Amino acid sequence: MRPRWILLVLALLLPLPLLGTTRTAGAAPAPARASTGSAHVAWEVRSGDRMLDLAVSSPSTGAPVKWVRLLLPRNWSKDATRTWPVLWLLHGGGGNHKDWTENTHVEELTAGRDVIVVMPETSACSGYSDWWNHGEGGAPAWETYLLDEVRPLLEKGYRAGTTRAIAGLSMGGLGALKFTAAHPGVFRAAAAYSGAVNPLFKSPDGGFDGPDAVKIGGVACVTDWKRLWGEPGYPFDTDDPTDLRQQRLWQRNSPLHQSAALAGTPLYLSYGDGTDSGTGWKWGDPPPSTTRCVDPPTHGTEPVERVIHGMNQQLRTRLAELHIPATVCAHKGVHTWPYWERELVASFPMLMGALGISSPSGV
Repeated sequence: MRPRWILLVLALLLPLPLLGTTRTAGAAPAPARASTGSAHVAWEVRSGDRMLDLAVSSPSTGAPVKWVRLLLPRNWSKDATRTWPVLWLLHGGGGNHKDWTENTHVEELTAGRDVIVVMPETSACSGYSDWWNHGEGGAPAWETYLLDEVRPLLEKGYRAGTTRAIAGLSMGGLGALKFTAAHPGVFRAAAAYSGAVNPLFKSPDGGFDGPDAVKIGGVACVTDWKRLWGEPGYPFDTDDPTDLRQQRLWQRNSPLHQSAALAGTPLYLSYGDGTDSGTGWKWGDPPPSTTRCVDPPTHGTEPVERVIHGMNQQLRTRLAELHIPATVCAHKGVHTWPYWERELVASFPMLMGALGISSPSGV
C-alpha cells in the first residue's frame, strides 16, 4: 500500500509549480515605477482592457520576482484622482496568480463593478506565512510580503483604496481567514472555500491529518516542511503529551485557534464532504440556490475534502461557541474548481456589500 502522504500528493498537488517564478504571456513588458522599501514592481504586462500583471521583486519572497495579477475597473488609470475598493483572491497549494482567471469567470463576474481584484502569486507551500526557518526567520516571509509590501505598492502606484475584502480556496482559505484575524480592520469581509482552516486537525477515523498537508507542501516545494512553522508536537509524530515543539506557531497561523479575532467581520465558509455529486450549477445559471447547503453530517471518500470537511466542522462549531456569526454552506462536493467557482458566485454579494459596491446597471 502506498503511504498516505503519496496519495495526498496525487490528489492535491500535482501538477504544480515549484518555488521558481511563473512567466506571464501577453504584451511586451513595460517598465514600472512603484516601490515600497526594498520591494518594487520590476515590470508590467498588460493583457486586454482589464488585466494587468505585475512582476514584483522583493527579498521577502526568496525569488527573483513574484507575479500579482490585477483585474481593473472601467475608467481606471494610474493617474486617476480617485481610488477603488479591493477584493483579494488567494490561490491554493500548487496554484499561482493565474488560477482565478483561468478556472473561473471572475472577469465576467466583476465586469462593470468598481473594484480592483488582486490575485497574488506565492508558492505551492507558502502557508501565507512568514516562515520560521528553524528559528532564523527571513525569506520567504509571505505575510509580510503581501500585507506590508504588495498592499502599499498597490495603494501607492495603482490606485488601490483602503476598503478591502478577501477570499481564498484551500490553502488560500487559510490565508484569507488568518490574515483577517491577525490584522483586525484591514479586511471588511472574508470568505474561505474548502479552506484549510485548522492545520492541527487530527483525523478521528484514519484520514489525513492537518500536518500531512504541510509535509506534502515541503515535497511540492522541494524543501524541509519544518521551515514553515516547525514541528506540531503532540499528538503528531510523538506520543508524549508534554512534547509540543513549535505548536504555538501552528496555533498562531490557524484560523480555528485565532477564531475569536474574527468577531465583527462578515464571514463566509463553504466546504464539501468528499462526495462528488456534481455542482448542479454552471456559469450563466441563476445564482446558486441555498438548497445546495445540505449540511452532510459525515464525510465521503475523496481524501482532501474529507479532511477539509472535518476542519471546517470544527471552525463552525467554535464560531458558534463564540457567538460569531458566519454564513456557512456545507455541501456535497470534492476539492476542485467547479465547486469553488459556484461558491465565489454565491458569496459575491456579501463581498461586494462589504466593499459598498452595488450591482452594475441593469444587473
